[in-house]
Amino acid sequence: MKQNFGCGIVRFHAAIALSAFLLLTFPDPASAGGDDDVSARSGVYAGVFAARSRISNRIVDVDGFANWGQSGWAVDYDNSGSAAGVLVGRRYEQGGVSLRTEIDITSGGISATSNRLDPEGLDETVKAEFRSIVTARMGIERSFGPVVVFVSGGLAIARIENSVTDIDFGPNITTRIDPDDSFRDSSMEGGWVVGLGAEAPLSDAWTLRFEGLQMDFGQGTHVCQSLRQ
Repeated sequence: MKQNFGCGIVRFHAAIALSAFLLLTFPDPASAGGDDDVSARSGVYAGVFAARSRISNRIVDVDGFANWGQSGWAVDYDNSGSAAGVLVGRRYEQGGVSLRTEIDITSGGISATSNRLDPEGLDETVKAEFRSIVTARMGIERSFGPVVVFVSGGLAIARIENSVTDIDFGPNITTRIDPDDSFRDSSMEGGWVVGLGAEAPLSDAWTLRFEGLQMDFGQGTHVCQSLRQ
């Protein structure tokens, strides 16, 4: 007989709270010899960054398999960590407006976990781990003297590993992982990203940037299946 247990609906959310970028700018040849202000802001650039990140997740036990039949039981599990990555972008002028496009890749294995899925037995552990995040953004910027302030937004894709681990134990039971009520899944999730930042030149080629990003990857559904005679 095949029995289905709705393990939960998981909502994914990642906030890259603060990122420090060091950028190397390559001026656009098409802008050379033109307006100095336009030329300084135009061109291709690449950089590396380090970040402090926070992820926020929620799992909903749809069928109540973990919390003694209490369907709809929800558990929030958050955590912060470190991340690093690379980016490439291009600045350009269009209709008198300063614009930029960027692609960046973040890695770091940012994860969050909780054993509160079963609040009494504490034997149900849920975990979410962001293995990598890629964003593609477009932004608008404005200069205030040497400082450039910008906002951006676009699409985000993350490889996220989710798991629920059920530990069976008792007076007459050998402690073990119950494969019937556990799962592990790795998937690519799409979402959105918005950001706000400021940057200033360190030299003719190098720029230092501070930026905050927020991302949301929606929700996914996982089903635990038990095969029994």
